Amino acid sequence: MAFMKCSLLIGLLVHLTNGSPIEPQTEDFVPHIVGGVDAPDNYSPHAMALTAGYHVNSLMCGASIISECHVLTAAHCIVPLVTWTGELSTSLYGVYGSNKWESTEKRIQFSGYINHEKYDPFLFKYDIGVLFINGKLTRSEKWNIIPLNSEWIGAGHESYVTGWGRLWNWGPIPARLQLIYVKTMSGRRCAEGVAGAVPPGWGSPPVDPQTEICTEHPKGEGFGVCNGDSGSALVSLKTKTQIGVVSWGFPCARGAPDVFMRVSAFIDFLRKIVNTCKK
Repeated sequence: MAFMKCSLLIGLLVHLTNGSPIEPQTEDFVPHIVGGVDAPDNYSPHAMALTAGYHVNSLMCGASIISECHVLTAAHCIVPLVTWTGELSTSLYGVYGSNKWESTEKRIQFSGYINHEKYDPFLFKYDIGVLFINGKLTRSEKWNIIPLNSEWIGAGHESYVTGWGRLWNWGPIPARLQLIYVKTMSGRRCAEGVAGAVPPGWGSPPVDPQTEICTEHPKGEGFGVCNGDSGSALVSLKTKTQIGVVSWGFPCARGAPDVFMRVSAFIDFLRKIVNTCKK
């Protein structure tokens, strides 16, 4: 019964930063930045917007460029874009080198993908995947590869997230990339924060500090990720490396922790893929 309550609660309350089309003023469960500001030009040259649609272009998720051949995102962003044949939808594009997700200046398509073999779509565990770029990106001052963090990140680490998620719960999608500064939390405080965000008597989604990292904003409620930010990078202010991938949370900016996949936990998985990019 507790598991059933937890599963139902996740479906109702937890906002995945997931791969449902995000259009202005539509209802969904995908994370996006609340309480942020317009990111300066070229502040996040690694950022990529994943869009899809044959007739109407919709924002799906965020992603980050981790090699000339690969893009890192959340597994739950990829799954809805896989057709019955097992191939990616041909309507999927990656927009990069711009703070505007609707830009057509630099757009690429993808030849394939790989999600972590342990990805659990029900408990949101191992929610990490890589898209294979069709060809290779051509070097430009407008984009850059973000290095992947391999070290353990504890509590209190200053970091930032950029994304095109909703400005508030069920609110509009911003035209420009949004930026917010956050700090990481201990696994214990994150689990307590998640448990405190659900109604009394309900179970809460489990938090695994070994594979997940959580953040909070110093001002608490009103600041955080929301629908549409899934797959975006959590970046260390100190090292400028990617330390997390936006995965799940509670809509939107309610003062509860935002949960990311911990990049260092998947470094071997990611390096093996990145190393296949021929120079």
